[in-house]
Amino acid sequence: MRRLIASEFVTLDGVMEAPGHEQHPDGKNAWALRYAGADQQRYKAEELLQAGAILLGRVTYEIFAAFFPTAPKDEGFADRMNALPKYVVSQSLGTVGWQNSSIKEMPPRRSLS
Repeated sequence: MRRLIASEFVTLDGVMEAPGHEQHPDGKNAWALRYAGADQQRYKAEELLQAGAILLGRVTYEIFAAFFPTAPKDEGFADRMNALPKYVVSQSLGTVGWQNSSIKEMPPRRSLS
């Protein structure tokens, strides 16, 4: 059985949201990146090197697919992101254009009633 690594950005008080320059309804853009240091960058690079694939939701996929194909080639991070197989879980995404990406459609939700 393969190991699953969940990589999330969450504050100490439990707030989970995008870490970067994505649009946020409350204007809280780049909150995590402002505090990122060399240790965190090394950790994320090592984590990515250990990964065999990436599982993404539609919104994260769209953000990453717009950035990584033309991202700076610093320390191989972008090259690794582009090379890994990417599985996108979505009911609404019709096609994927980022290399090595495929859509894994979610089954419809069942009513509890």
